[in-house]
Formats: sequence, structure tokens, C-alpha cells
Amino acid sequence: MSVTASFQPERISAAPGDTVALTLTLQNESDAECMVKLGAAGGLAAQTVLQTETIYLDPNEHFEVPVIVDANANLPAGMHSCVIEIDHDGDSSNAAATVEILEAASFAARLEPPQSKSASAGRHKVAIENNGNVPLMVEIEVSAPDELTAELAAPAINVDPGKTAKVELRLAPRARFWSGAVHEHAFTVDVNGSNGEHADLEGLYQQGPRVRPWFGPAAAGMVGALVVSALAWQFVLKPQVESIAREEAAELDEIQSADLQTQVDEIEAAAAEAAELPLGEPVDLRLDVTAGAASSQTTAFVFDENGSGRVLSITDIILQNPSGAVGTVELLRDDQVLQGSNMANFRDLDFHLVAPYRVDSRSEISLRVECETPGPGTESCEVAATILGFVDDDS
Repeated sequence: MSVTASFQPERISAAPGDTVALTLTLQNESDAECMVKLGAAGGLAAQTVLQTETIYLDPNEHFEVPVIVDANANLPAGMHSCVIEIDHDGDSSNAAATVEILEAASFAARLEPPQSKSASAGRHKVAIENNGNVPLMVEIEVSAPDELTAELAAPAINVDPGKTAKVELRLAPRARFWSGAVHEHAFTVDVNGSNGEHADLEGLYQQGPRVRPWFGPAAAGMVGALVVSALAWQFVLKPQVESIAREEAAELDEIQSADLQTQVDEIEAAAAEAAELPLGEPVDLRLDVTAGAASSQTTAFVFDENGSGRVLSITDIILQNPSGAVGTVELLRDDQVLQGSNMANFRDLDFHLVAPYRVDSRSEISLRVECETPGPGTESCEVAATILGFVDDDS
């Protein structure tokens, strides 16, 4: 290897927060000039600063590079390696020095919040922050007056370096009162660390009455508001509401009466029209249609084919689809569709007419079926219509 490197000194101690200086010695043992590149590595790479990272060495030249290591307070106590990687002419090597970080134990304590106020109990937290680089055990003790009961979640805790732990503290009064001025209770939290440090935290718990001072005026105001609201309703709002309600009810009665009269008039007109129909002797007629799948078939009947002037009044229509076929069925008078239904919706379907259909002499009554899918176990749609009514001479 043409370039050698070593640290001076090879071992050094530092307290947390100190800065230590090392010297990296480089020696070019060849007869040719070479370029050397340096880089920090190892556990202290982030804390290591090189004065220069690129060096040109003449043949047999000796060169010293200052190296600074920042031993910040976050580094744990113990041995750490400062490593410098050296790259020259494609060859790589490294030099290492040992930096011992000395133990340092320190903590800060605070009370959160320093003052509390409640009628039932004061609630605080004792916060312990470990500012050192070694684990720390802290003992906590509360000194409170006799009228208070102090409840501490943990009398002793361990805190890791750089961490903060919080212990809950509850101060409950032994006696409570309903009204009056606030009672103040001062207390002290003693914190003792395993490193010998001690801290005293002063706190204050303000015990208030069970009934807040504003409760009486607020209750009186609420009662007054209720009384005013009741009087306003009884003598102002209620008469107005009743008057508006009576007017609205009268208008609604008029509208409903008009609607009812319209419905009565329509029923009377339909009854009068039905009374004028030429009803006569009862008669029935059946039309049967059989249609294959995806086809259409029609069965027709010509009423009073001789033209004798008779009139058929159809009052009832019964459609039958016993096989449960799918499709459509229509009852026609000449080319006019009187009734139409989807066969998937029924097996038997009745129509009872208030105003009968009138079929004049020589008019054709037909049943038309559009078959989409025959019923289960069948190869065609079998549909029928039974027609009931009366036959009389035209007058």
C-alpha cells in the first residue's frame, strides 16, 4: 500500500457537549504523486468534520489533516469509533481512533400546570426530562397540607437518556363546601435523582365551591325567561296562532267541500251515462287463442253479423292464462284496443266495468296474443277471455 494513515492520539476522552481534536497523519511511501480522498464513516460520522477531503501528496510526502469530533449531549456514554476512509489510486483503507464519551447525569423537572382549580380535585403532571447520556432513576414525593389527599401515579420512575417521562398527580380535598370563596392549598413536589440532583416544585390547588357563583343569577335569569315566555305565549302568541289556525281550517274545509262535490258530480254523471245504455238480456262469450313461441295469433268474433241492429254492452271481462305464459294479450273492438295486459302478471284477471263497453251491430270483437315464452311444460301460449254483458235492440 503506497499511502499509510494513522490517528494521533489513537484514544481520547470527552464530556458530553465537548469538542475534541484529532490529527490524521498521511504518508506517501511511493515515488509518484498521488491523490487521496477522505470520508468520515462509523458511528461518529455525523459528528466528524474534516478540514479537507481531497489531498495531493508528493512522493514520500508526510501530511497531517485536522479532524474535529463534536461529542454532543445526545451521544450515549461509552466507547465510540471515529473512522476515516481513505481512497487513493483505486485502493481503499481506513484509520480509526477511539473516543470515550464520559458519563453525565442531569435532569430537569417541572409541574404541569403549576396551578389548578376545581371543586372536586386538582390534577397535575410531574414532568422529568433526562438531559444526560445515562439512564436515570428519579424518586418523587409530595408534601401537601392535612386538608388534602395526594395521589401519585408512581413514586419512582426510570428515564432513558434524551427522554421525558410524566407522572400524574391528583390532589383531593378531604372536605367540600357548597358556596363561598375559593380555598387555596399550596403544596410541594420533591424530586430526587439517582445522580444526587434535587428539585423542589411549588404548586397551588384552588378548591372552589360545588355550586358555581354564577349558578344563582343564571337560574334566576332562566326562571325569568320562562315566565316571560309563558306570558308572551298566553297573551300574545296563542291568540294569533289560534286565529291563523281557524282561518286555515276554514279555507281547508272550503277546498275539501269543493273536491268532494266534484267527485259526487262525476259519479252521478257516470251513473246517468250507464243508465242510458241499452242493456237487455244477459249474454256471455268466450274467445280462445293458442300462439307459438315468438309469434302472434288472433281470434275474432263478429257481433250481430246479420245487421239486425242489436247492441252488446260488455260489463265484465275475465282473462285466463292458466299455464303462466309470458307475453301480452289485448281485447279489441274492431281496431280499437279496449284492454291490454302483460301475461306475466296474472293467471286469472277480472275487469268489472262501471260504464260498459258498447259493441254495435256487425262490429268485430277479437282477442290478440303476442307469445314470448310458453308456460312451464307447454310449447305454446294458451290464453282465453270470457266476456259477459247484455244484448238489446238499438233504439
